[in-house]
Amino acid sequence: MSAAFRNTILSTKTVALAVGIAALCAGSITSAQTEPLGGQPPADAKQSVSDLDAQVAYQRAFEAVLWAMPASAIYRLRVGMLEAPGMADNVIAASFAPLATKQEFITPNQTTPYTAAFSDLRNGPVVLEVPAKTDKAVLYGQIVDAWQATIAGVGPVGEDKGAGGKYLLLPPGYKEAIPAGYFVIRSSSFRITFAFRAIQLGGATVADANAYTKLLKMYPLSEAADPKPTRFVDIRPHTLHTLPFYDIRALQDIHDVISVEPVQPRDKVMMGMLATIGIEPGKPFNPPEKLKAAMEKGVADAYYYMQNLDTKLFASHLYWPDRHWSFVMVTDANHGFEFVTDDAVQIDKRAAAWFFFTFYPKVLTEQQAGTVYLAPVADTAGQPLQAGKTYKLRVPKDVPAKEFWSLTVYDRATWAFINNPLDRAGLDSFKKDTMKVNADGSVDLYFGPNAPAGLESNWIPTMDKEPYVWLRLYGPEEAFWSKAFKMPDVEMVN
Repeated sequence: MSAAFRNTILSTKTVALAVGIAALCAGSITSAQTEPLGGQPPADAKQSVSDLDAQVAYQRAFEAVLWAMPASAIYRLRVGMLEAPGMADNVIAASFAPLATKQEFITPNQTTPYTAAFSDLRNGPVVLEVPAKTDKAVLYGQIVDAWQATIAGVGPVGEDKGAGGKYLLLPPGYKEAIPAGYFVIRSSSFRITFAFRAIQLGGATVADANAYTKLLKMYPLSEAADPKPTRFVDIRPHTLHTLPFYDIRALQDIHDVISVEPVQPRDKVMMGMLATIGIEPGKPFNPPEKLKAAMEKGVADAYYYMQNLDTKLFASHLYWPDRHWSFVMVTDANHGFEFVTDDAVQIDKRAAAWFFFTFYPKVLTEQQAGTVYLAPVADTAGQPLQAGKTYKLRVPKDVPAKEFWSLTVYDRATWAFINNPLDRAGLDSFKKDTMKVNADGSVDLYFGPNAPAGLESNWIPTMDKEPYVWLRLYGPEEAFWSKAFKMPDVEMVN
């Protein structure tokens, strides 16, 4: 290579390098003059709502309702029942007959009498004495905290295993000496509730179940040496309003709950969000008037959102693949109903579970389920049940329920009984001798706005409400769990 040719190549490379450096420098200068990467929305973005304060109020009210669903429902039950004449903490409310349809509860039954009571452990520990199972009756039920988490069960599936005994209910942080002879139950909240059912056994009567219920005792631990007689109030004559509200009162209820109960670590983020809309312990709930409308829209939309969640929940948990019956008690990963994992509080799943149900058991497995609940999500044609239509359900002769079965119809809008002149929300195996029975021992039940001719005794009125139907099996037997038994689908009649 000649020296001249080599110098030409070097000169060319030098020029190219200089051009590249110049271009790089020019790029740096251009970059320095543009907006930074990130830090603000895209150039064509605009604020999507005119009032961000109202938007935040809407959104946080919406989320608050979902978050608080278990607590709101049990709080409203407490308030509604304590309004009954004679009711107070440590007084036992007893319905000495099945509930009336005028009584407003979330998905109760109309077969067995209910017993319930409330206590505020800020006033000190409370003793609950549960009678042992007899040949005529036994109690089933549970004691729950302010979030409806079961802290104790009673009866054959409870701590006493049906043998009865004294339950000692202790408030959060209780550190005093604990006397012997009790089932010691430490509550995570101050306000607690219990609900029991006295189940009739061996042909016993409702009167037998009522007499058994009156063996319950409830009193402060401070009076244990000489307790006063337990007071019972018959709530059946009264119209009881215990359903959750879905207007601004829903937020007032949430305020009332958090003003009393300890804050759990899982809820600290939500507590901070609640404070921004005026829901804080120790301060009155008095939101700015200009934000109330937005908050009420958020509350109402939360109701419709939970309705949609439950439609999807029921449809995704069919018990028999070839039938339209949903197994409605859908548990969390731990076979319970708290929906709290190591990583998250599953707020939507928890809200969906507690929107239409109260008093879940602490744990639900095939071995521990004393009662199961099934709901039809569609009729034989695969269509959702409709308001104003009449339906038929054939209940086979041999339903695998050791104690009894019942069919109850609710208003889908409220999850409560449909109030009607017959005062009938359901039918059950105890009433089979009053109904027309088929030759093979099966019985056809009807529900709709009008009774089929000649079948009034087999009919449950719906008063043109959209029906939500529960089939309960008390004491489900192996044929149910193995799925050897299948319920027929509901059939539209007209």
